[in-house]
Amino acid sequence: MIEDRIQILRRAAKVSSRENNAQVWCVIAGNEKLVDDIAYNAITASDRVQILFRESIKIIDKYTAKRFDCIMLKGEELKISELRNRCSEKGGASIEITDVHIKTIPNLLVIVGPEESMKSFNGEATRQKTEINILAEDHTSSFIKAELNTRLKLPSFLRSTMTPILDMSDVVLSAILVSVVDEENIEAVKLISQNNSLFGIDLKKTIQDKEKLRIPEKEKNEAQTETQSESPIETEIKEESVQEDQISESEQETKSDNE
Repeated sequence: MIEDRIQILRRAAKVSSRENNAQVWCVIAGNEKLVDDIAYNAITASDRVQILFRESIKIIDKYTAKRFDCIMLKGEELKISELRNRCSEKGGASIEITDVHIKTIPNLLVIVGPEESMKSFNGEATRQKTEINILAEDHTSSFIKAELNTRLKLPSFLRSTMTPILDMSDVVLSAILVSVVDEENIEAVKLISQNNSLFGIDLKKTIQDKEKLRIPEKEKNEAQTETQSESPIETEIKEESVQEDQISESEQETKSDNE
């Protein structure tokens, strides 16, 4: 009895902590192995966090192709914090977006890409006078994969010589949360990021689109749950009606035999 009460109290405390836990969003970037690990941990805690999307990104320049993965999550602040700590331990970059950010700061973008490309992006944004405020930033401490551009025509001996050198190169990934001061400049900032081979996320649009998809799924799941809960009752009613029909038929046959 005492153990049962302890378990009940623990469950109640768990539910209470979840109800009081704010919902936040998070973008995590790194190599494929790191993002696989974060995705697995998010899936195993699906009651506390959900994956909004995952992208495998390949950035191609004149000589090289750089690969990294990016995942966006939404969930309880405590769980997201736990996943961010795990990401940091494994060398990834992460950006947290709170409800305060979404409600009070306009024109939010998350931009992810190689550190050198990020420096070029900041320089070009300044030159074009598209004013942005950097609210948060993070960098990977583990390196993303870089390889020779397959479209680059090189002799096989030269390609085989350069490939190990690229494998040893240190390509650091950066992630920043920015606010575009003037709304009319959002598309210009997106274009600058694309021109510099960066991956950009329009937070307002992404969150709104995902919420629109989530609401019909939620309603569908609730409808299925209601149908499943009602089906046993309907089955019992049908069985009772069949039994009543059988009884009435047997009574009629008995009356006809007596006559």
